[in-house]
Amino acid sequence: MKYSTYFTLLIAVCLSQPYQVEARIGDSLADFERRLFSAGGIAYPKEEEEGKQSRRPPSGPYSQYLDYLGSSAEARIYFKSDDGQRPRQVEIAAKKLGSGWEVHVLFVSGKSVLELYKRVGGSTSEYETNALLGLLGGGGFWKEPEPPVEGEEAPPSAFGFDYVRNDGEVRAKKSGGGLMVFRRQLDEYLAKKHDSTLQEKAPVSVQGF
Repeated sequence: MKYSTYFTLLIAVCLSQPYQVEARIGDSLADFERRLFSAGGIAYPKEEEEGKQSRRPPSGPYSQYLDYLGSSAEARIYFKSDDGQRPRQVEIAAKKLGSGWEVHVLFVSGKSVLELYKRVGGSTSEYETNALLGLLGGGGFWKEPEPPVEGEEAPPSAFGFDYVRNDGEVRAKKSGGGLMVFRRQLDEYLAKKHDSTLQEKAPVSVQGF
């Protein structure tokens, strides 16, 4: 079974399991957009590319791993103003959206597995980070990860993480002046897949020395 197929099945099973806390990670695309759009958010403006309309290309710590996830994965980018007012069409067309938030969401099989929140034109304040953690905790609480027991390896992680939710299923990391929240299964899968790829490439890369 291919890695990407295995991961898709794993995520589908994990998202179907009941948790003690009500997670926002795991929302469907429709649920996420319904919540964001009701608060004045918009899908990020499309850009012209070779005469065709295309979504803004994904960028961020997750983008280098997209090839590992196959066709079931889709990254979307959104904007929400500070005051919750939807930008006017003239502002969207001129790409002058003002002060607000850029939100990157990675969906796998139509379910959110990673969300990145960052300020447009600035850094997220400590108060905003704490508020985001509260919103994204789904009724649970966050704690700093415990150091590994002596002699044991740290859990695999593609992104690294500063916080883990109390159920252990969701991790969070301060990233590029913003906050990224993601599934543990996603983080560990990408770490293992990336390490495996590096091992495969190593003998070829050093040939000729």
